[in-house]
Amino acid sequence: MAKIKTIRPIESISGKLKKSDNVGFAVRSASKKNYTVTRDDWSMPLSKIAPAKQAAVRAQRLKFRTVAIAASERMTDPNKRAMDQAAFAAQTKYKTLFGFLFHLEWESYED
Repeated sequence: MAKIKTIRPIESISGKLKKSDNVGFAVRSASKKNYTVTRDDWSMPLSKIAPAKQAAVRAQRLKFRTVAIAASERMTDPNKRAMDQAAFAAQTKYKTLFGFLFHLEWESYED
């Protein structure tokens, strides 16, 4: 079985990127074949996703949107602000307060 060597596409890009530009992301060692992806493929629209997976993708997007809104509202709530800042200061994993609150909301989200 051939091994795939991944390449970071950002290191090989210089200047602006058009939608039609191809960016290499993998090389097959045996054939030296480059696999590329266009910028359109980075964020696949729902219509191009297999129908069997569309419901799961919709649910994931809805969860992300709901959690992001809840985290933003929690940041502006003066009643919870002091408690959230103290909890944020006590941890070292998250670098931003929003990221920390997003994580808390994500964990407490119920489907």
